[in-house]
Amino acid sequence: MSTLAQLHGTPAPDLTDTHDGWAQALLAVTAPATRLASLGPDRQPVSASSNDPGATWLELVARPLWGLAAHAAGGGRADEQWHDVRRSLLAALDPRHDWYAGPPTGQRLVESAAIGYALAIAPRELWDPLTGRDRDVLVHWLGDATRATPHDNNWHFFPVLAGLGLERLGIATDATLRKAHLDRLERFALSDGWYSDGDDGGRDYYNPFAFHWYGLVLAGLGALEPERAQRLTERSHSFAEQFQHWFAADGSSVPFGRSLGYRFAQGAFWGSLAFAGVPALPWQRIRALADRHLAWWWRQPIVSEDGLLTVGYGYPNSAVVEQYLGAGSPYWSTKFFLPLALPAEHPFWNSAAAAGSAPPDADVVSAQAAPRVVISRHRGDVVLLNGQGWRDWARGGAAKYAKFAYSTRAGFSVPAGDRSLAAGAFDSMLALSDDAGRRWRAREEVDESRVDGNVVWTRWSPWADVTVHTYLAPFRDGWHVRLHRITTGRALAGAEGAFSVPWITLGQDPAVLRITDDAGACGAAAGGLTSVILDLGTDRVRTGELVAPIAGTNVLHRRTVLPMLRADYPPGEHRIRTAVYLGDEPPRINDETITALRDAAANLEVRIAAE
Repeated sequence: MSTLAQLHGTPAPDLTDTHDGWAQALLAVTAPATRLASLGPDRQPVSASSNDPGATWLELVARPLWGLAAHAAGGGRADEQWHDVRRSLLAALDPRHDWYAGPPTGQRLVESAAIGYALAIAPRELWDPLTGRDRDVLVHWLGDATRATPHDNNWHFFPVLAGLGLERLGIATDATLRKAHLDRLERFALSDGWYSDGDDGGRDYYNPFAFHWYGLVLAGLGALEPERAQRLTERSHSFAEQFQHWFAADGSSVPFGRSLGYRFAQGAFWGSLAFAGVPALPWQRIRALADRHLAWWWRQPIVSEDGLLTVGYGYPNSAVVEQYLGAGSPYWSTKFFLPLALPAEHPFWNSAAAAGSAPPDADVVSAQAAPRVVISRHRGDVVLLNGQGWRDWARGGAAKYAKFAYSTRAGFSVPAGDRSLAAGAFDSMLALSDDAGRRWRAREEVDESRVDGNVVWTRWSPWADVTVHTYLAPFRDGWHVRLHRITTGRALAGAEGAFSVPWITLGQDPAVLRITDDAGACGAAAGGLTSVILDLGTDRVRTGELVAPIAGTNVLHRRTVLPMLRADYPPGEHRIRTAVYLGDEPPRINDETITALRDAAANLEVRIAAE
């Protein structure tokens, strides 16, 4: 596998920090997809998607439109790619054609949004060259999409965007249906500009690359009534203040939640602010956040040798993404290129703005109540302490939504099974077993949670007679503190994990850190990253163990090692006090540090006593 920088022979900063550079980047990303899609559904790459072959091929056909339409709206030319797209798309939507992908239901409804959006902003490329039956086919298929019933979450945007394309062509749609979808979407709004992705749904990247992105596109196109547009843009202001802290100094974003396979769509929100003319942060900061993010992805091994974006996150790996991702799914990432629709004179593209800085690289803490997270920064890297629970229908949902902590450097791991600690890959988890380690459980569903100051609290129950209260709090210098109160009616084995670190040195084992001479400490240094876990005082003696999770479980690193602390817990109540460190060099651990960490744990203990 290759990086985009290797394939195109251009370092990311040189390619991505100007309007023309962004345009070159977009065309480099989309050309392999549009070329392959034009060969028909039988030539699409094999994938493990749960969607039918027609739907997966339509993804490959339609998703590059998110970027190509913006490029065309800004005056860009890509004649060969547009020729391929039109040929593929008309075949996919035509019931008489052998390549017909099917009606706009299920996954195909998702793709109707890209088609409607492209008609709205780039009719020169998608509509004007068509005549006769080709136009009728497109209009009829999109008309059906406007009347389709979506899942009750961010999908309500899809019929709206499909209809927008028709409306911009002068073709009437059902205004009552459109309003009902938009009204329902607003019912998902939370505080501070956040949305829940459905009733009690996840608070994840569907906020920036769906709820806010679509809302800002509609507002920027003047497709919303003024009052609604004002509400949506005001929410974007609030959201930007918090979301900027999800990005590390190097441009990477905290991997968390589902659909991480859409990759640089994570940063698409910054360009949508520009499209709608919403300076939620200074333009210099918005532009820097976007540039750094694209540059980071440009350096990752995420493309095949023929230039196609692969299925996975930090490297090709279908095991860590959801069952609905196919070979064309990653091209949702081209939403990132929305600013190409803007003139070069826009403040987003201003050369002075490009030199601006992203959020401070100094250590900061951001408590975010709506998504139930506390984010801390150390030397530019980001750790997210989490109070959410899992989504039971998505593959790997517990790992993506219910771990204690997520990191821009260490990522997180998706289990390959529950029969061993290596298979479970329980980084940033407290794994428990009631059968002497034959099967393990960790936090999945969360019964209750909240953010109180800089502390995340959750209550969870892996068995009916086992309840765990977990408190998480950032400390300083790369440390965070955990406090668990376990009340159990059965005997348990426990293993608490720190962060996994990359095991990439050829022919060498990762360094095992000697932290102290006492029991209750374990650490590993590998791949330029150090992870340490310390016991701060527990009623059971815990021993350190270095676990090598099954290869391919981590979203960022192909092989990892994981420091853990283990102990057994008889029936009754137990208090577990833990400190975890992650950084680019081993921490300084002395009496002063340990005392300070124990004091921080004691402060959390006071909170427990008060409940």
